Amino acid sequence: MHCKENADGRKLEGAVFKIVDREGNTIQEELTADQDGKVTASGLAPGHYAFVETKAPEGYVLNTEKIEFAISDSAEGRPEAADAGIAVNHKGSVQLTKEDADGHKLEGAVFKIVDQKGNTVQEDLASDQDGNVTASGLAPGHYAFVETKAPEGYVLNTEKIEFTIIESAEGKPKAADAGTAVNYKGAVHLLKQDEDGKGLAGAVFKIIDSDGKTVRDDLVSKDGGKIEADGLAPGSYQFVEKEAPDGYLLSTSPVQFTIKAEHAGKPEQVELTAVNKENGVVLTKVDQNDKASVLQGATFNLTDANGKVLKAGLTTDDKGQIKVSGLKPGDYQFVETKAPENYSLDKTPIPFKISNTDTKPVEITAANLLTPGDVKLTKVDRNDKNAVLQGAEFKLVDSSGHPVKTDGYGKELPAVWKTDQNGQFTVKGLAPGRYQFIETKAPDGYQLDETPLQFDIKAGQSRAVEITAFNTKLKTTPPDKDTPNDNVNGKGHHSNSNDSNGHTKTDKTLPKTGDTDSMIPIVTGILMLLAGGALALSRKRRKKA
Repeated sequence: MHCKENADGRKLEGAVFKIVDREGNTIQEELTADQDGKVTASGLAPGHYAFVETKAPEGYVLNTEKIEFAISDSAEGRPEAADAGIAVNHKGSVQLTKEDADGHKLEGAVFKIVDQKGNTVQEDLASDQDGNVTASGLAPGHYAFVETKAPEGYVLNTEKIEFTIIESAEGKPKAADAGTAVNYKGAVHLLKQDEDGKGLAGAVFKIIDSDGKTVRDDLVSKDGGKIEADGLAPGSYQFVEKEAPDGYLLSTSPVQFTIKAEHAGKPEQVELTAVNKENGVVLTKVDQNDKASVLQGATFNLTDANGKVLKAGLTTDDKGQIKVSGLKPGDYQFVETKAPENYSLDKTPIPFKISNTDTKPVEITAANLLTPGDVKLTKVDRNDKNAVLQGAEFKLVDSSGHPVKTDGYGKELPAVWKTDQNGQFTVKGLAPGRYQFIETKAPDGYQLDETPLQFDIKAGQSRAVEITAFNTKLKTTPPDKDTPNDNVNGKGHHSNSNDSNGHTKTDKTLPKTGDTDSMIPIVTGILMLLAGGALALSRKRRKKA
């Protein structure tokens, strides 16, 4: 008799045995354990035999260990049944080791075991602090570990770890070794390039997660523009540029990427490219008084902060611009060496600074004044061009009649311009444009002439505009000796007339309103005429007397 149990002592039904003799010859077969786990055989001749399991109970490993027994060759009366003892059937077990890429044991990974059909056989199997995952009670067959939860901070490895529970074993089977299951963290590779695809060294980045937390800092691109970062947990991230490579603009556009939560085996490195544009400066040359008017042909030198010339002969184009790119961080200045045609040269250095944190090219606007011009006015007698007139006063207005208060350099101008002893004055440094002189006071003894004297200052003129202005003398004809009572008319002629009472009637032409300075000679002439007439009248009366 033979008894069949499992490792826990529970009786097993359905195991099938055969009995063999010492030579291995099959004596009996198809001996099946009943519901009480018993296997019985009879009709055996005295000798040595063994039970050999030919079929294990459902779900158990076939135990190939022979269960030996003997049939005695003598017995007192009816021989008792030989007791072959207990034959144990075991189920299979398995062990898996969980590690990271560096061989460190990982706790907290969770697995399930599936059979060949994908059916879940066991689940919620977690790795311990030594990274071990164990499972037992497995029937013979083919299985796989499937990770359902990765250790904290790791990518879930969806790759199945297959193993087999063998069909048979001698005695208790050893645990199947499923090997090592590795969890990885994410990795990223960023290639820093210029617009032509050239790798750029020296760019400085940080990586931030979806919460804005910095997880990697001060990552610097190496030769060829490569930056690599690993050890990243699954999630969304951004590369943020902190400093651009020398000569390039800082990129304000973060480079986004994602470390996926799961991957079969080792995740592929995320590949990224970031492009930098060259940094530099744009100088735009404009007219001082018309900023919309750009100036071509201005020439500059680019120097460092110490005045060392780095680039010479840089000339503004048809857009009025000079563009210089690829400048390393530092202090620079533009110095004008040649002004645009018809404009004044401005040698004042124009400083600027280039930084690795610049997000756009430095923009500079430089203005030039049109070359100012001069005007000279000469005041002469209308009838004697050699007689220059001192003391004439003028105001200077623009084409709209507004007083001109400053010259082309911004310097304040007088409100009144007065001819000197040479009958002249000169206005210097007027910006190109149309102007007028208007006389406000005539020279003594001359009529005021308020006719505007228009003139133009042209860009780039080399000589002063010359204006000659004329004045006409006030007419003061002396009295006729024979006609002392003649009156002065408005045309400068004298005439005498008596009214009906015998009184002298004098026609007088008064000075124009505003001709204040010409009143004195007129009044003097009238008084002289009156005095002469009175003297003549007095003499006639004496003769009659």
